[in-house]
Amino acid sequence: MSRFLQVLRWELLLSKRQIATMALTFFGLVVIPQILTLVFKSSSSSAYTMGIISSVALSAYLLCSGALIFSSLRSRQQRINNFMLPASNKEKFIARYLVLVVAMPLAAIAGFFAGDVLQYLMSLMINSDAAQWATSALTEGLNNGNGIFHFYTNLNGDPSPVEGFLVILLGTITQHACFLLFGSIYHKHPLVMAVLTWMGLGIALLMLGALAANLLSEFINSGYTIILYDAWWKALYFVVSIALIIFCYWFAFRRYTRLQVINNQWINK
Repeated sequence: MSRFLQVLRWELLLSKRQIATMALTFFGLVVIPQILTLVFKSSSSSAYTMGIISSVALSAYLLCSGALIFSSLRSRQQRINNFMLPASNKEKFIARYLVLVVAMPLAAIAGFFAGDVLQYLMSLMINSDAAQWATSALTEGLNNGNGIFHFYTNLNGDPSPVEGFLVILLGTITQHACFLLFGSIYHKHPLVMAVLTWMGLGIALLMLGALAANLLSEFINSGYTIILYDAWWKALYFVVSIALIIFCYWFAFRRYTRLQVINNQWINK
């Protein structure tokens, strides 16, 4: 455990510039627009709007951050520095993952809250009527989002918000795992290539879904009866999602353990 903590500390020190940049970015997202708003129109506030933008940006980062696991292992010297650490590959992989997926978002949240406090104090000094918390956009979004989870019904046909939350959470983790998989495949520009691959797969799945729906509609209109049990589709969704998540993490870890310091081969070299 102590060895893993040392590796995690090394990864944090190595990524301190990126962590500071993340915190300052979300700090500036809240403070700078509010300063400009107060300068040109002191009776207005941009805090609520920037709160929404910040939450969307952080959500997008959480989804795509898996693609960045291999982004700093492109050069030979970077791989030497990483593999010379006195720790197992599993410990080094987990440490890198925690820095990118946990430490970076926490830094963004800290920067956001610090910027929100500063912009609120500035608004109070200039025009107390225009003072508004950017955090209120997040709390309202969470309160309004509770109704989204009621789309899911249990076997009795009753709304089940808990199961609906689990369905959305599982889908989010699956998307994150897919970006982790894509990031482990591509060498150059892993994030851009992962986004393009995700878009291509999304378009392909939509086309296949439309084709399947058309064939199913023609099949039903021909006089056949098809009985589909809702529980089967739900069970299939959970099984496929969990299997895909496990595969993505397994493949990424295997890819990490097979990195070579010299003559490393990637798909889009």
